[in-house]
Amino acid sequence: MGFVSNSFSFSNKTYGGCRGLEFLLTNGLGGYCSQTVLGSLSRKYHGLLISSVGDLEQRVILSSVLEEVVVGGERFSLSVNEYGDSVDDRGLSNLVDVCVGKNFVRFNYAVGGVSVSKLVQLGYGVNAVRVVYSFESDVDFEFFVRPLLNDRCIHDVGGDRKFSQSLDGDNIIITLSSGVLSIFSNGFTPHLDGVWHRGLFYFLERLRGEADTEDVYSPGFFSYRSGGGLSTVDLTFSLGFLGDFVWQKLCDYDLSPNLLLSEVCESFIVDVLGEKSVMAGYHWFRDWGRDTMISLPGLTMVNNRFDIASAVLARFIDHMHEGRIPTRFTPDGPIYYDFDGTLWMVDRLKEYVRHLGWEKSRDLILPRWSKLKSIVSFYEKNVVDGILQNRKGTWMDTLPRNNAVEVQALWYNALGILEDFSMLIGDGLDYSCLKNDFESSFWSKYFNGNYLNDCLGDSSFRPNQAIALSLEYSVVDGNAASDILRQIDERLLTSYGLRTLASDDPKYCGRYFGGVDERERAYHNGTVWPWLIGPYCRACVNVGGDTGRKYVSHIIGDVLDKIGGNCVGSLNEIYDGDYPHIPCGAISQAWSVAEVLRAYVEDTP
Repeated sequence: MGFVSNSFSFSNKTYGGCRGLEFLLTNGLGGYCSQTVLGSLSRKYHGLLISSVGDLEQRVILSSVLEEVVVGGERFSLSVNEYGDSVDDRGLSNLVDVCVGKNFVRFNYAVGGVSVSKLVQLGYGVNAVRVVYSFESDVDFEFFVRPLLNDRCIHDVGGDRKFSQSLDGDNIIITLSSGVLSIFSNGFTPHLDGVWHRGLFYFLERLRGEADTEDVYSPGFFSYRSGGGLSTVDLTFSLGFLGDFVWQKLCDYDLSPNLLLSEVCESFIVDVLGEKSVMAGYHWFRDWGRDTMISLPGLTMVNNRFDIASAVLARFIDHMHEGRIPTRFTPDGPIYYDFDGTLWMVDRLKEYVRHLGWEKSRDLILPRWSKLKSIVSFYEKNVVDGILQNRKGTWMDTLPRNNAVEVQALWYNALGILEDFSMLIGDGLDYSCLKNDFESSFWSKYFNGNYLNDCLGDSSFRPNQAIALSLEYSVVDGNAASDILRQIDERLLTSYGLRTLASDDPKYCGRYFGGVDERERAYHNGTVWPWLIGPYCRACVNVGGDTGRKYVSHIIGDVLDKIGGNCVGSLNEIYDGDYPHIPCGAISQAWSVAEVLRAYVEDTP
């Protein structure tokens, strides 16, 4: 996969024109570092160090740092912040350019004859961030850095936060409610009881109808003097005490200026209590079964990361309960309420075998075969007249969708796959009665003469019929499949993905904005979801063969051109249905990135 844009120049730029572009660095634990490319905070989810411990318990620890360079008595700010009705954007005029890498971001400034390079590097496998300033100057100057600390869940703002601090040489120990933060550097001037930096404003939260203002804590500031030439200032922030292991992780980074989409895929793979899992999206999604399964081929298999794929599949299968994989993992244990995630898992297990071969897949499947067979035992109890009955639990979880079309398709596909596995194992399962009943009922109940109804009794034109056409075992083929794809192309396809509802439907919402109720109304009623381009492209190949592949290369090219519109190097969860398709939702979504990459690798010529 080629490089994605990750370098930005800021000559003649305004604050308003830049504050919507964000960067994201991740630490493999569910923690991250994320701000705007100006170094400002526009979300309550932003910060230089968001930690994750245990079962993905994410907390904002270090919100930001304020920096000033003083030359000849004149003060130059490197920082950009909002305070409700005012914006301190002095730092923008001094910002030259920004480059974002796999695990670093570098800001370059020019102030009063001093060149400043600020390198922010997130440690992998540890909750720690390092900020290194490099200076080049022919004049004397002073430099001041003030850390702005926090201690809260990523979803909350403010609250009762208490801090205390002590000094151990160049190590400043900050006691938090969630543990200890170590700050390592020299030149520290403490405030006896700390000071509160008042009224930080997160403008994107106001647009979302969320709490948008809070105070943050400063324990003091660091100061340095230079007589010119080359010099550096190094600050390290670590949740827990800074030891050799953490320090080594912070020194181990790749300063390559290039960023690959396949590397962005790695940002979603996390260790959770010693097991591998997938973050559904940043900043606010954890590991969801459905999202994980849809994402898995693009995140792992096309990158030959079969060890990760195996570990993730094993985790979810091993936590199956009464024929279903977990919908979500919570601190209180797995919970089970979706209806399609398990069926997606069966399809992704088939993809694992297709990529790796049966002999290398046996160790994953054979010990779990009884659990896999229990899937059919659970679902067949819900079959009536050949059709799988369900009233909720689909990926369009804001809508009441009875007997959704993609659930039917995934069920039929799973029966075929599990029969194939049984032949390889020698178990001899026979699901022909279930499949025959489905085949005799599906076409008459779902095909309305032009396309597939989205649900029984609901002829809304939605993209879920593309999923039905994308699967290995599908009852829709021939001219009908071609006609359906043509209509999807005409009514749902955009350069960012597929709309969730045709724009001529009275329920269509072309923009995703406002408070919770307004956004929920639009979420699956017109917004564009990039991940849907994956099933659509696979359906084009299934139906059109080589001609379909040529068409897919054109579609995927359009989507790849849109990478980085909101988050550097990545794709959002959703985009407005109406042009210009403004990015919305989570700024970096696993299945968006994964399915675009998978389609590029597998479905193009």
